[in-house]
Amino acid sequence: MYKIIRKILFTFPPEFSQAISHYFLKFFSKLYYFEQRKFEVKGLTVKNRLGLAAGLDKNGQLIKNFDDIGFGFIEIGTVTPLPQNGNKKPRIHRIIEKESLLNSLGFPNQGAKVIRKRLMRLQKDYCLGINIGPNKSTTPENTHKDYLNCYEKLSEFADFITINISSPNTPNLRKLHNKELVIKIIDEITKSRDESKYKPKIFIKISPDESEKEYLDIIGAVNKSKIDGLIVSNTSNNKKLKSILNVANKDGGISGKAIKEKSNKILKFVKSKLDQKKIIVAVGGVFDVDSYYEKLDLGADLVQMYTGFIYEGPNLIKRIVKNDNQKSSNS
Repeated sequence: MYKIIRKILFTFPPEFSQAISHYFLKFFSKLYYFEQRKFEVKGLTVKNRLGLAAGLDKNGQLIKNFDDIGFGFIEIGTVTPLPQNGNKKPRIHRIIEKESLLNSLGFPNQGAKVIRKRLMRLQKDYCLGINIGPNKSTTPENTHKDYLNCYEKLSEFADFITINISSPNTPNLRKLHNKELVIKIIDEITKSRDESKYKPKIFIKISPDESEKEYLDIIGAVNKSKIDGLIVSNTSNNKKLKSILNVANKDGGISGKAIKEKSNKILKFVKSKLDQKKIIVAVGGVFDVDSYYEKLDLGADLVQMYTGFIYEGPNLIKRIVKNDNQKSSNS
């Protein structure tokens, strides 16, 4: 069924087809509903280990619908303090032969204040993550203030907050993989959590394109801090990869099957260095049951999906979750 729908959707520009699919999701998500039981993964309560990655529901308008179709946890955003339009369109390109996407969205969202009001109206029965980032207009030395601004506005609604330092579509953002800069952000946000009655988990989402030293610096900082874990990893802006995919002349990051091996390599490295008490959320190239288990076998505690959902549709969620449930009951 979804393959027929996808064929129609893929005749339209990617961003427009996403808007259409979101419209239908609002009305038909209940058709995919199936009963699930909550359980804990290192202190985080989820319905299953497969979640929706940030980027598909930027403004938190479809949380209940994504919950209905079976995601065990939903991450919205990226949310910035002030509303912003993002980069110039077209800013999503399909790489159909590799079941991948190139996006240069640039954090288009309605801003933390509007999204806060929306979340206040929702009756919560799901695990919610909120991905936060700085506005494009914010100077590098003030980015920590933007993260703190978003955190303080939104933390009461979140089961986890993700500090996004890894999108390739916001100028200078990946410079925050620098040890001193990331420690400043960590210190500000963990201090705010310590002083608040709201205690969401705090994750950092990292890039797949950094050097070993930069990974070691971030992992070292996380191991010494109250940060709860890492999301591994964001889209890739690797020039060689983009050249192979014939998109070297386009801005943005690659997601989907084309980055699976790259993402898995980073995941394996992170697992070998990160404190085992921390949570690892893996994302990048999940398209079937096998690629889902590959992430878990490499050390992930939880797994997220974005591009795989666009190409394979909601039935993939049910296949993965039911397979996982069956495997767990047999073990």
